[in-house]
Amino acid sequence: MGQTHLAALKVSDTVTVTAIVEPRESVAETLRQEGYTVFDSIGALLDAGGIDGFLVATPSGFHLEAIRQLAPAGLPILCEKPCGLTVDEASAVKEIVTAAGVRLQVGYWRRFVPQLVALKKDIDAGVLGRVLLVHASQWDHRPPAAEFRNTSGGILTDMGVHEIDVIQWLTDATIVSVTGLATMSDAEGVVDEDAAAYSIALSTGVIGIATLGRFYPGADFVGFEVMGDKGHARIDVLTETDGEQVQMDALREQAEAFARGDSANAATIDDALSALRVVSLSRESSH
Repeated sequence: MGQTHLAALKVSDTVTVTAIVEPRESVAETLRQEGYTVFDSIGALLDAGGIDGFLVATPSGFHLEAIRQLAPAGLPILCEKPCGLTVDEASAVKEIVTAAGVRLQVGYWRRFVPQLVALKKDIDAGVLGRVLLVHASQWDHRPPAAEFRNTSGGILTDMGVHEIDVIQWLTDATIVSVTGLATMSDAEGVVDEDAAAYSIALSTGVIGIATLGRFYPGADFVGFEVMGDKGHARIDVLTETDGEQVQMDALREQAEAFARGDSANAATIDDALSALRVVSLSRESSH
């Protein structure tokens, strides 16, 4: 995701990447050749200064520690989702940034896709009538490396928190229960699901469905469907035809909104906590 953020921000006229923390020397050298200033630790970055805010794009298991080190600088932080692998970790993040008085935004980039922003406005305005069902899908073209899969908290923590967040954001409702089925990977050395489907009950009576998969032909796919008693909407966010451009545009707009301090569509640590609580609910229901 760090590389994806860099690519998205190269064309921004609002946000400039002034320095990168990258402990892997082979990657750091490539970044230097691209013209970036690179440090091998957060401490070295903080000592150098010259920055206005931070973007945390480490693997998920390092989010808490990165924020613990960054928060004392007193600068705003944009952290990739899920902002902690568990409710306890995200709660610790909240305590850290609250004590430091630091503004924290969590990287749920779907909230910055223009089609989804427009859909939310339609839902809020009653264009679709009473919302009955929301279906959110995320299917990866191919799974990430085993090392990442085994440390990312499983398919619902790694992928599904995006769909959980959008379902709650679109409907202005909270998820009260969730049940699911999953197919475990048969790849050697991998402890993760290859596919999963979750049925979700929301506080307003809306039905939610989330489907997740690690294998999809052609390219990554992300899509949403909303059924109301007066209308219906279907939006394919990521497709093979459009490639990653929608995501790149949304990541750029997300970072630019963060830089402006625009919180209209921004996800907070409370939003991240809400999504992780649903993950916890799903695990409880499967035991």
